[in-house]
Amino acid sequence: MRILFLLRSLGAALIIAGVAAATPVVAADRTDVPLRNWGGFAVHRDAVYDDLERLVAAGLADRAIINTKPLNRTEAARMVARAIEKIRGDEAARYNTRLDLEAVLNRLMEEFRAELAALKVKLPADLSPTPPGWFSFTPVDRALARAGYTSRDLSFPYNAGLRFQRGVNAGATFESRAQVGDFLTFYLQPELHGNEETGAARLAAGYAKLTLWNVELLVGRESLWWGPGLHGSLILSNNAPPLDQIRIGSAEAFRLPLIGDWIGPTKILGFLAELEARRDIPRPKMAGLRGTIAPFAFLELGASYVNIFNGDRSPRLDVEDYPRVLFDPQASDQKDPSNQRFRNNALFALDADLRIADVHRFFVPAKDLRIYAEFGWDDTCCSTSFLPLAEATSGMLGVHLMNLLDVEGLDWRFEFARTTQQSFTHNQFYRGYWTRGEVISHFVGTEGLDLWTRVSQRLSPELMIGVSGNRAEIGDTTINAGTPRERRLGGALDVSWRFADPWSLFVQLQLMYVTNRNFVRGDDGVDGVVLAELTRFFR
Repeated sequence: MRILFLLRSLGAALIIAGVAAATPVVAADRTDVPLRNWGGFAVHRDAVYDDLERLVAAGLADRAIINTKPLNRTEAARMVARAIEKIRGDEAARYNTRLDLEAVLNRLMEEFRAELAALKVKLPADLSPTPPGWFSFTPVDRALARAGYTSRDLSFPYNAGLRFQRGVNAGATFESRAQVGDFLTFYLQPELHGNEETGAARLAAGYAKLTLWNVELLVGRESLWWGPGLHGSLILSNNAPPLDQIRIGSAEAFRLPLIGDWIGPTKILGFLAELEARRDIPRPKMAGLRGTIAPFAFLELGASYVNIFNGDRSPRLDVEDYPRVLFDPQASDQKDPSNQRFRNNALFALDADLRIADVHRFFVPAKDLRIYAEFGWDDTCCSTSFLPLAEATSGMLGVHLMNLLDVEGLDWRFEFARTTQQSFTHNQFYRGYWTRGEVISHFVGTEGLDLWTRVSQRLSPELMIGVSGNRAEIGDTTINAGTPRERRLGGALDVSWRFADPWSLFVQLQLMYVTNRNFVRGDDGVDGVVLAELTRFFR
């Protein structure tokens, strides 16, 4: 997004915040839990999300919304507070047999001890909780050093566009955050990355956020993940570098009037972003909208919509044309290819997450179970309505078993995804649904296939091991490219170890056999990757 555009929006937010700051309040940290692996014990995101999934699947967080990510720290802490309250009020002793949840709660209480103290939750004395003041500033929250080796140039799926070039690669980053009252939040994550030939510095993520009356306005750069999957989403994921955006929505889930008790907690948000200049049509706009509800403690439902439109190429839209190009399918160039001014690439998805606690009652060899699915379609289909054609649809199905075989900390996941020949393509945005070289949603692209499984075991509070396997067919999102699909077959081993209290080490080994690398027929071979990340916690 253009710098001037960001500065103007940020300036407006700061002016509003200055007016709101007239009455001092207690700080409630609204920093988002990042969608990147800080400190190991997870893949593709912070380990906090994995622990929150365990609480929600066990029924401890009641009707909770966790599939519109990122979540902010106060929002996550409120789920932990509900779980603590539920366990302390367990007069029927229902949770006496769930000793496996004790370690999960301990980790979350340690992570959010300041936020829980602000919510007036009574915590164990050894956590020494101190409620935050009106202003809090953490110059370095966590710092990370990365080193790795790869036999080929490659990108890491779901790692915010991280790329390694053949040979040795290294990098370093840290995150800094500040909170003013419960209404103004700042976050910054600069990053250095280099290899044997080049090096570069960039702003990996950074934003300012204004929160008033449960309405959250964010200006900056951040990854979004919409949907219940871990190895892919059909709308938005952290596979590509994060978007420069203006985002507005509910800071936490809320109840709608009249129907709130029926549909449960609700979360609604939307954003407007501008993509890069070096692409098929320079600087197109990108708008998105998502709504999520939790009608039952065991069910979460979501609906997502994203549209790429306009751009710095004639004919251009006028501002008054925006509602029509976004919400009127009859105006789209998909109905009339000659209507170039109303070019737009719209995508839609519906998702559901079913959670069943104590699933061993049904002779399933695990404590808790999640079954989730996502169905998406591209607008390259429509003559008179939004009804999708089969060749423009995509789908994802996942299963997550927690405490498999009644072994504490043993989890198993399986995900299957399939996209079709018109998924993520467009006739004018001919390179398709991508930014800065990576697909914005699922990494398999057009006419792709993904079979992925992962087993992880928390051997102790300080040590976890994970093993995953993957078969993928990846298609080029460029329309009518005529290139062969890249095929991958392989697996990965990862180890997470926290030592000396503030230090954590994450090591991952990947090995895969690849055919048609980068869509080049006959470019086949075995690719290997070694990645090590050392994290220092300063909390």
